[in-house]
Amino acid sequence: MNIKNVVKVMNFHALVRVDRAKREAQKYMLMSGELYQMLDQIMNNRNLVLDKSVMQPDPKKPSLTFYIGSDFGFCSNYNTLVNHAMNEDSGDKVLIGKKMRCHTGNIIMRIHRGHLQENLYHVEEILKDSLWEKQHSSIRIVYNRYLNSTTSRLETMQLYPMEVPRRADAAAYRQDYVVEGDLSEILRQLLLTYIMYEIELACISGFAAENVMRQTTTQESLDKIEERDAQRLMEERKARREKEFSKVIESFSKMRN
Repeated sequence: MNIKNVVKVMNFHALVRVDRAKREAQKYMLMSGELYQMLDQIMNNRNLVLDKSVMQPDPKKPSLTFYIGSDFGFCSNYNTLVNHAMNEDSGDKVLIGKKMRCHTGNIIMRIHRGHLQENLYHVEEILKDSLWEKQHSSIRIVYNRYLNSTTSRLETMQLYPMEVPRRADAAAYRQDYVVEGDLSEILRQLLLTYIMYEIELACISGFAAENVMRQTTTQESLDKIEERDAQRLMEERKARREKEFSKVIESFSKMRN
C-alpha cells in the first residue's frame, strides 16, 4: 500500500471533519446565546425578586470538571494538553474521550466522545445532582478550543457559579414579569440546559480542533514524504549519471588501448 496515498486520504478527511464541525457548532452557539440572554434578563432584572441563594454553591465542596479529549490519536499534543491539566486537578471529574489518562481526583464518569449523544441522559443526571444538591463548588469544562483553520488553544471555562455581567443599557432590566411556579426551579432548569449546550458545543469545538491538529500533522507528513521522494530521485539521477559517465570513461579507455 502506498503510504503517501493513505496520508493524503487522512489529510482530506481531517479537512472535511473540520468543516462539518463548524457547521454543527453554529446551531449550538445560537441556542446557547439565547439561553444566556434569558439568564441575563432574569438575574439582572430590577423588578424581579429572585432568591439568589439558588445560584450560590457550597465553597467547601470539590469542583466538578468535564475534560474533553479525543477517541483517536495522530493529532499532535491534543490529548497531552488536556491530560496535563486534568492531572493537576484533585476534584471530581467527568472524562469524555478514550485517550484520557487520569491519575488524580475522583472520576465520576468516563465515556468515549463518540458515545456522548447516547449518554447525555447520564451527564444530565450528574449535573442535576450537582446543582440541586449543591455537591460542587464549581462546574467547569476543559477542552481544546477551535479558533481558526490553523489554530486552537486549551480553554478552561467556568459554567457554574454563573456570573452574568450587566449590560450598559440599564433600561434593558426594567421589564416587569408575572411569574407562575417556582422561580428558583425555573432558573435551575435554564442553567442546566445552558450547561448541557455548552458541553456539547465544547465537544464540537474540540472535535474541530482535533482535526485541525490532525490535518497539520498529516500535511507535515506529506511534506516530509515529498522531500524524501525528491531526495531519493536526486540520488537515483546522480547514480545514473555516474554509471553513464563510467561507461563513457571505460569506452574511451578501450579506444586508447
